[in-house]
Amino acid sequence: MKRKITKKIGVTFGSMGLAVSMIACADGGSNDASSNASNGGDSEEIELTVWLWPGFGVTDLLAQYEEENPHISINLQEAEYGDVHQNLITALAAGSGAPDISGIDEGYLDRMMENPEHFHNLMDYGGADLKDTYLDFKWEQGTNHEEDFLIGVPTDVGPMVMAYRMDLFEEAGLPTDPNEVAEQMSTWEDYIEAGKQLNDVTDGYMFNNLSDLYTAILEQGSPQHFDEDNNFISEESERNLYAWDLATSAEGISANIERHTTEWGAGVAAGEFATVFLPPWMLGNIKEDAPDTDGLWNVTNMPEGSGNFGGSFLSLPAEGDHPEEAYDLATWLMAPEQQLTIFENSGPFPSTPELYDEPAIQELEDTFFTRTDLGALYAEAAEDIVYGYKGPNHDLVNELFQEALGSVEDGNNTPEEAWRNAIDEAERQIGR
Repeated sequence: MKRKITKKIGVTFGSMGLAVSMIACADGGSNDASSNASNGGDSEEIELTVWLWPGFGVTDLLAQYEEENPHISINLQEAEYGDVHQNLITALAAGSGAPDISGIDEGYLDRMMENPEHFHNLMDYGGADLKDTYLDFKWEQGTNHEEDFLIGVPTDVGPMVMAYRMDLFEEAGLPTDPNEVAEQMSTWEDYIEAGKQLNDVTDGYMFNNLSDLYTAILEQGSPQHFDEDNNFISEESERNLYAWDLATSAEGISANIERHTTEWGAGVAAGEFATVFLPPWMLGNIKEDAPDTDGLWNVTNMPEGSGNFGGSFLSLPAEGDHPEEAYDLATWLMAPEQQLTIFENSGPFPSTPELYDEPAIQELEDTFFTRTDLGALYAEAAEDIVYGYKGPNHDLVNELFQEALGSVEDGNNTPEEAWRNAIDEAERQIGR
């Protein structure tokens, strides 16, 4: 049975204001989705509702899945990143309105896992068999301590590397070859010293702001703000202290420009800062904001290893009436073969390490960033990521430390005052 894709943009869904894309059927590709379906042939018609934000790159795959499983229809509802999560939180609290499948970003994951009863446990549908398919840290993110609860199927990851402007480095007397840059800036102290040299020689800045430097360092280790019993440990956390001390020592080489702002885009275009800590999903941001810098960039390892910035899971809210069919769809979408298709077509970096030797990744080059092996660099960085427990209040506390660093950068507080303010406010807000 063949049907045509229909798509409705900007149609609201109930009171949530979700933009709806209704996907029916289209000609499928060569990947066999029918073997993953719980039922086949002339089985009962089932509609699966899926909530995602833009960027997952699965629209064509969903159409293929419908074509190969004609008893399944998929209602894809896309909204902005924050809206998807807030709508999911609202629906779960109300006990109605949640979809069969919902994306959950890693930043919301621990908050959602506080209430596992709101989700189908994927272990009940064969989830244990997925463990060896995905990166170790990704599996640990999605499971509880006992590894008997799995909240979702892993999607992409956000391994971080360091992009740098070769022309600005050359002007400062710094190396421009990526191997030489990695060697000279193998530690964060080395990186900061190089930034001071660049600032002395060119009056330019090494990075955009203290908050982003702090976050890059924080994401390389754990524990950060909470231990696995959710005890607040920011004040004694070695990783947090290390990230804070390094960030505040680099105050003079920061441009004091916040990421995801028009000022950041203008700063990238104007060369106001020489380096960017770069997960794969940010490659397009630089190209879009600074097209005239094509060929001026190169990319190398971040000092002291990689960290993770981004990545999601496909969860199955407990309200869903068709968990087996939803599980089959989610696991098929994020199986290695489909993750490779998503990467090739849309760019999200796979969480399935068996793909990292594929030519599509190993031979990925990007002339904008002057790398003939950019995919291999990201694959190496992905396998270097170490799991770090965050806890449901991590984002709240982390934002307080970022705001405190902003007060240092703006000259309103000393590092010592800002640290104390962040600790005290965090304790007040989490009720310690």
